[in-house]
Amino acid sequence: MLGSYMMKLIQLFIASAVFAGMNSLCHARCSCDDWVLQGGYCVDYVKEKIPEFPVPKSRAEIAELKNRDIEDIAAGDVAIFKLRNYWHVSYVEKVHFDAGGNATAIDMSEMNYGGKMSFNEYKSRWKLKNRSEWERAVCCGVTDNFDEKSVRKNVPLNTVTQVWSPDFDAVGKEDADTITDKARDVLNHFFSFTGITL
Repeated sequence: MLGSYMMKLIQLFIASAVFAGMNSLCHARCSCDDWVLQGGYCVDYVKEKIPEFPVPKSRAEIAELKNRDIEDIAAGDVAIFKLRNYWHVSYVEKVHFDAGGNATAIDMSEMNYGGKMSFNEYKSRWKLKNRSEWERAVCCGVTDNFDEKSVRKNVPLNTVTQVWSPDFDAVGKEDADTITDKARDVLNHFFSFTGITL
């Protein structure tokens, strides 16, 4: 039990650091463990919707999350955005198409999508008056909508940086199983034709 809790804590910390897009200076001066434990980041929401969503451990792994072309986006996918210095993920609820059948926009649900939290907003919401703690929260990628779910509609598709689809892994496994079955059939046919037995 404690082992799985620690593993989840480590995954959430890595995810928040990566998805908050903090540069190396922020890594050096920000400790975000307490914010990570609250589970209010965008990736926490996506993991709630799609538990198998792979939590990247580096910027390279964020790029590797692309497994579907943007124009092929579908409901149930994860839209990944690059916003200023931050990465953000959202759950795709609906895709809008033009008369030609091309995807043009999406409706999506998400968490922690918002603007920079002002010091007054921080004091009001968190009941803390320490300016350095507010600066640390901002450094940790805490927005004015931290731990709040929201919905955006008709978001232009050209604002999406990349797409991750949970269906991709299932399709990939199906394809691999199909290839394995065909190879087995060919070998069985070959062995029965030649009379070789194993």
